[in-house]
Amino acid sequence: MQSVPSTFVKRYPQRGPMQQYRFESSSAFHCFRCGRSKKSKLITVYMDDWSKRLCNGCYGRLLSIYNIKSGTDPLDIRADKMARILLQMVSRDEKLSAKKLLLKSDRRSSALSENALRFLISSEFLAEKLASRSETYLEWSGALIGICKALEIEIIENIIWPLAQGCSKLDLTQDMLDKDVGKVARFCHDTNGRAPELGAFSHFLQTVIHSKVRRKSSNLISKFIDIISGWTGSQWILHPSNGLHHGIRLLTMNFRNKAAHIDDLYEHDYQKCRDLVIGPNGILWHLHIAIEKHK
Repeated sequence: MQSVPSTFVKRYPQRGPMQQYRFESSSAFHCFRCGRSKKSKLITVYMDDWSKRLCNGCYGRLLSIYNIKSGTDPLDIRADKMARILLQMVSRDEKLSAKKLLLKSDRRSSALSENALRFLISSEFLAEKLASRSETYLEWSGALIGICKALEIEIIENIIWPLAQGCSKLDLTQDMLDKDVGKVARFCHDTNGRAPELGAFSHFLQTVIHSKVRRKSSNLISKFIDIISGWTGSQWILHPSNGLHHGIRLLTMNFRNKAAHIDDLYEHDYQKCRDLVIGPNGILWHLHIAIEKHK
């Protein structure tokens, strides 16, 4: 444990695991997060450990994450806000370098959209950086969110957008009022609105799988069944216990929701999340196989 550098003149209110101090004179230190040498009168200490000092820039980013995680926004809104912070944490050059590594290490990544790739490579870069410094849960949450966001984007682009296009001439009035499929229906009715997040799509898919009544009465669900029937992996998409819905449910309950809430997440959580989505048998690769059209 390192000692306090000099006499502090002000101690600010503690924010989560961070405590900020203002000192009488400037002190030189290494920011434990970014690794850069800094000199300042204003120093933030992480987890009451004076060997873990933060520069103002890193403090600001971590404070933003903490404020999101401790806020009252719905989980999907919190996840989106954290995903935006994740992209800001990685520079353009760092993203380009991480993209080359990802594409070289797993050629399946080339099938992903540029938007999904942005989140994956940002998560991969940040995770590597965090692992090298043995840092803690607040930042690992951001890395996990990026993995989840990449899957969400691929589902929107490869399933929800085709569904919206197929519903362009259908009456979705009743579907939009349905609490189980309403979010998906409202986006299909007006694609200028907010696209359904992972939880909303999971709920929609659960309804499709288990509600025989709405399969017959819902224009939205009927069109969805019609569209995926032309895909080679439609059985996996609709599998009641070991398909897409099961994978999304595991991801949201065990990782995304915890990352967007006040939960302690560590490197092993990131590795489990990564393996679930982009591991050798990851959901993302199953998804791209499933949406191939019958020849």
